[in-house]
Amino acid sequence: MRFRREGWTPVASHRQDQGIVKVVWLQGTPYEMGYQHGKLLRNEIADLPLPTLQAANFLGKHLGLAAFARKRCFSNVIEECEGLVAATKGIGMTMTASLVLAFGDVFQEYFADTLPQFFNDGAGFSIGRSSPVACSQFVAAGAATVDGRLYHGRSLDNNGKPNPYWIKHPTVFIRQPNNGIPHMFIAVPGMVWPNSGMNASGITVGLNTAHPKDITRLSTTGRSHVQMMARILSNAKSYAEARTFMRSQRRMAADLILIADGMSRRAGVFELIATSMGIRELDASGVLYTANHFVSPEMQGEDRDPPSTSSLVRHERFKQLLEPGGPYSRHGKINPSVMVQILRDRINPVTLQQSPSTVYDDNASIATNGVVRQVVYDSQRLLFWLATGNIPIPNNPFVGFSLGEMLNLPNAVPCQPLVFR
Repeated sequence: MRFRREGWTPVASHRQDQGIVKVVWLQGTPYEMGYQHGKLLRNEIADLPLPTLQAANFLGKHLGLAAFARKRCFSNVIEECEGLVAATKGIGMTMTASLVLAFGDVFQEYFADTLPQFFNDGAGFSIGRSSPVACSQFVAAGAATVDGRLYHGRSLDNNGKPNPYWIKHPTVFIRQPNNGIPHMFIAVPGMVWPNSGMNASGITVGLNTAHPKDITRLSTTGRSHVQMMARILSNAKSYAEARTFMRSQRRMAADLILIADGMSRRAGVFELIATSMGIRELDASGVLYTANHFVSPEMQGEDRDPPSTSSLVRHERFKQLLEPGGPYSRHGKINPSVMVQILRDRINPVTLQQSPSTVYDDNASIATNGVVRQVVYDSQRLLFWLATGNIPIPNNPFVGFSLGEMLNLPNAVPCQPLVFR
């Protein structure tokens, strides 16, 4: 059943940790939710690396990145940043820094990924090349699952070595806007956007990084992709509404966003650059998956060529595990426990060699691509299971949560531990 606000009372803002996972409830206007975020997570935000805040303040002020972001952020994001800054005075989180971080996905693409390619292509500069892109997602539904339900799995990866702040401070934000659908973000303290999330109408979203073919595919006008994902979680009651929204927005960078709807059992991978978009949607096979390169016919040749070996390897392993008929296929047998098994898979699809369970990042499998966090969603029942903590993450248990219970929704389904056979 889709979320209905009638008769529902938001849960008061508070914090309740589950092991290493910080769980915070936010409620009210954007400013109020930002303020609550800052108050409840002030100590964690103070743990942000000082060079990060110094760089955000310097670039935001002296290169005008904060003004650039302010003109392109959704108004509610600016208000939420204002509340966050007001609650964290004295620890370096200025409005300048907050705006830069709120638009961080675009700035990451510009300054860490695309411009270094330009400066290293014969211009005589040497400012370092970006690492291979990471992250994996897949959806199974209908004929692919044991019960026909839609399940969405995601691995958030970070190349080379784990980011200590992200490893130390995994956070689930239970967000209850006055004028929107209650939803959850999985993120870290100080950030007002999600990498992944689910709303009370059964919509889930997740982002994988991609890179454009060249700098001409970028734009200086448009929206942040992670802010667009936040907008979908707050407003979209169905996959159809999310798709319409995605088509209406101007973009600035390159990414892949998977949007799934557990109620209608529809899903799509949105392959994005500033100038064009391709959509691969869930078909009768009941499986849909993405790594970090474009696959749709309309987007061929638009992303960086050739794709990274890591992206090709993970895409091929998903094909082996998800598509029907192959010797390794789990098609028709997928449930949340099997979703976890797929996220934990350490087999190279080409060599069929298994990476040791202690490996963090060897670019050889789904589970050894620098995993920082993994999640499985059963969004029809508003359930999710999260693996986090110390690396290697795929060795850790998946802890269950019920968004329905966390929001005190009527007829909420309790979350059960995953059973492995």
